[in-house]
Amino acid sequence: MMPVELTGNLFKELRGRACRILSAEGWTQSNLGRALGVSQVMAGNYLHTLPTNYNEPIESNLQEAAVSLSEILKAGDSSRWTLKIVVDDQDLIINFPVQDSREKTLIKIAEMRKRLENVIPVLSPQVRANIAISSNDAIDSSGIAAFPGRLTPVGGKARPLSSPKFGASSHLSNLLLSLRNFDSQVSIIINLRWNSVISNLLNELEINSVKLTRKGDDLSIDEGFLGAEALIDEGGYGFEPSLYIVGQDQERVCRIVEDLASSMEAMA
Repeated sequence: MMPVELTGNLFKELRGRACRILSAEGWTQSNLGRALGVSQVMAGNYLHTLPTNYNEPIESNLQEAAVSLSEILKAGDSSRWTLKIVVDDQDLIINFPVQDSREKTLIKIAEMRKRLENVIPVLSPQVRANIAISSNDAIDSSGIAAFPGRLTPVGGKARPLSSPKFGASSHLSNLLLSLRNFDSQVSIIINLRWNSVISNLLNELEINSVKLTRKGDDLSIDEGFLGAEALIDEGGYGFEPSLYIVGQDQERVCRIVEDLASSMEAMA
C-alpha cells in the first residue's frame, strides 16, 4: 500500500503542474479554480508552489499525467474523470475534483477571511486578529490552518500577509487543540479585541461566554468552556486582553463576529 503522504503529495504536485501548464497558456487563477473545483486562492497555491522533482519513472509518469489533466481541463469536463499514474509498479488512480480534509480546511478559512474582511478591523486587537481552523483529524498544530503573520487592517479590510497555511499560528493552534480535547467538534477559533464594552455586547447579544484562567504564559481550559461561544482572556502583564470566538459551524461563528462588529459601529 502506498503511503498516504506520498499519494497526497502526488495529488498536489499533479494539480500544480497542470495549473502551471494552463497558466502559461493564459489561464487565470479564477479559471483554474473553477476547472479544478477549488477556490481561486487554492488554485493560486497550486500555481505558485515550486515543483518537486521525483525519481524516475515517477517523474515522467507524473508529467505525462499533468499534460493529460491540462487537456481534460481545457475540454471543459472535469466533473467525472480519472487519471492513472504508475508508481513503484502500482496503479495510482486519481479521481477529480478531489478535496481532502486539509484542502477543504484551506478553502474554508479563505472563505471566512473574505466574508469577514470588512468587519474584523472593527474588532481587531493591537496584536492583530487571526483565524484558525482544524482539519478533521488534527492532533497537533500541523493539522490546524491559520494566516502567517495574522490579518492586518489595511484600508478598512483585514488583509493577510500570505495565503493560509497549516502550522502558521502556534498560539491559536494550542488553544484550539485544548478545546478539542473536551469537544472534538470545535474546529474554528478567531481572536479579537476584548474590553468592557465588548463584554456588555456579548451579554446583550446573548452570546454565551466564559473567562479563561491565565497562569503566566499559559491559558487554562477545562470542561467548563463546553457550550460557550466566546472565551475571554482578561490579559496580564505583557498580554493584551483578548476575545476568542469558537465553534464548529462556519456560519454561526461568522454571524457572531458580524453582530459584534455591527453593534460596535452602531455605538460609534
